[in-house]
Amino acid sequence: MSQGVVPGHDAGASQEGPLAAVAAGGAVGSLCRWGVGLAAGGSHWATLLVNVTGAFAMGVLVAWLARGTAHPLARPFLSVGLLGGWTTYSSFALDTHALAGDGLGGLLGYLVLTIGLGVGAAVAGLVVGDRIWGSDALADEAVAEEEL
Repeated sequence: MSQGVVPGHDAGASQEGPLAAVAAGGAVGSLCRWGVGLAAGGSHWATLLVNVTGAFAMGVLVAWLARGTAHPLARPFLSVGLLGGWTTYSSFALDTHALAGDGLGGLLGYLVLTIGLGVGAAVAGLVVGDRIWGSDALADEAVAEEEL
C-alpha cells in the first residue's frame, strides 16, 4: 500500500463542505449563546438555559438524523457547529467554580439542575423527535454513538 492511502477512503473526497458547515454553524451558535449571555447579564442561568435547550435540541436532532433523510451537511452544521457553539461546557465549569465560593447549597443545586435537566431534556428531545418522525430506537442509538 502506498504511503498516505487509507483503505476505504476516497482520496479525492473533500472535507471543505463539512468544514464550512461546522464553521458556519459554530459561528451562528456561538453568537446566539453570546446574545443570551448578554441578555441575562452574564448570569449562571444563561449557561444553564443554553445547555439544557441544547441538550433538548440534540435529542430532537438525533431522532431526525436517525431517519437517514438529512442532507450530508446537516449533521456537521447542526450538531457539531450550531449546537456545539450554542452549548458550553467551559462556561459550565467556570460557573461551577464560581459557585463553589458561594457555599455548598448553591453549588450542588446548580450541578444537579444542570446535569438532571440536561439529561432529561435530551431524553425529552428524543421522545419528541420520535413522536414527530416515528420511533426507531436502534437508529437513534446509532446516531447518538456517532455523535460521541
